[in-house]
Amino acid sequence: FQKSPIPADLMRDYISYAREYCKPKLTSEAARILQDYFLQLRYPQDVASREETIPITTRQLEALIRLSQARAKACLREFVLEEDALDVVELLKESVDLIHRDEQGVLDKSRGGAGGKSKRKLKKEFVSQIEKLVAMDRNASIDIDDLRRIAIKIDCGLGEFTPMIDDLRNEGILLKLPSGMYRLA
Repeated sequence: FQKSPIPADLMRDYISYAREYCKPKLTSEAARILQDYFLQLRYPQDVASREETIPITTRQLEALIRLSQARAKACLREFVLEEDALDVVELLKESVDLIHRDEQGVLDKSRGGAGGKSKRKLKKEFVSQIEKLVAMDRNASIDIDDLRRIAIKIDCGLGEFTPMIDDLRNEGILLKLPSGMYRLA
């Protein structure tokens, strides 16, 4: 165990060496651990957990792989070991809990973008709901309260509402009239 800090020059050389010469390959054991964790998050086994799914994509799986390789590289290893994968899974578990769960450990879909909808999908659904509201007269005016009711209906968080309205206005989809009312372009 080293008590004094590692000299900056030595650390710089170590990192340069690791970058240049260390290209760890994923072992089947490490790959299995990462895959199992990814699938456990993406497709929970019990019914109760399926209601509390955390949005996860293949990007997170790729990140798990890269982090495992980085950990192995820091140890100058040729292969990603099981322990590297387990450490990375533990890290992601902590991260997921920190971001997506409230103080009581309950999944909070309003935290960390965990609503399960992309910004694009949310806007598309929002516009679709406006179109339904003004189905008879596309030039009908809509007040801000109608827009808020639509946002609540599609589970658009309060923090997402104003930016979405601004985006729709900037994209020319939603027009703000001098009266303060809105209408579709």
